[in-house]
Amino acid sequence: MMNRLKIENLTKKYQLEDMAVDALSGINLEIEQGEFIAIVGRSGSGKTTLLRILAGLEEQTSGKIYFRGRECTVDAPLPTGMVFQEARLMPWLSVESNVLFPFLPKGRDEALHRKALSLLEMLGLSGYENAMPFQLSGGMAQRVALGRALIRDPEIILLDEPLGALDYFTRRTLQSELVRIYRGGGKTFIMVTHDVGEALRLGTRVLVLKNGKIDVSVNVPMGYPRVRNSPEFQALVDRVLGAIEDSE
Repeated sequence: MMNRLKIENLTKKYQLEDMAVDALSGINLEIEQGEFIAIVGRSGSGKTTLLRILAGLEEQTSGKIYFRGRECTVDAPLPTGMVFQEARLMPWLSVESNVLFPFLPKGRDEALHRKALSLLEMLGLSGYENAMPFQLSGGMAQRVALGRALIRDPEIILLDEPLGALDYFTRRTLQSELVRIYRGGGKTFIMVTHDVGEALRLGTRVLVLKNGKIDVSVNVPMGYPRVRNSPEFQALVDRVLGAIEDSE
């Protein structure tokens, strides 16, 4: 399928003094349009490195990335928007200007202004467009960061532990928000998380990385919302946790 994201034999090596470290060791992966891929694994397994390469923030050592049949490079990257663990808002800009940051200084265009207000409404931030980052809670700041990732209408959304720094209740609320946005937009989501329950609550497929390779791929044949204490969900949790523990 031409809409497929295809990764072929992707590797990434880092040179640490006199030692080479393999962060990624031959990643092969195909992702269909509209999937929600959740990536889990132990620290150092290569999760964030893979996401940063897909975002065009780092260049692979070898291997290819294709989207819609076109090879993607740092100079011709994937059409992505990215949300990090920290919101990384510009403290001197308002909420609306932070959402429009990818377009600044053009960001006062009337059409973009309307699009930003529409996104803020969708994210539950109507009335906060003129607020400054220091006036926002952690959950609100992450909503602004998500709006910034969505403003260019990218086909692929990359999420690097976007909820990891939030309290339990805010995290659960934003998990539901992510599901709502995912179900309404037809976009592909690729998320890194350390939380297996979160991966299975959100993802349509969960990948377990081990030593820079995809060790296990688990399909999640459940609709939304997912009942976490159901036998089906718990069986999936056990399967993913077992794969991670086997990577010790």
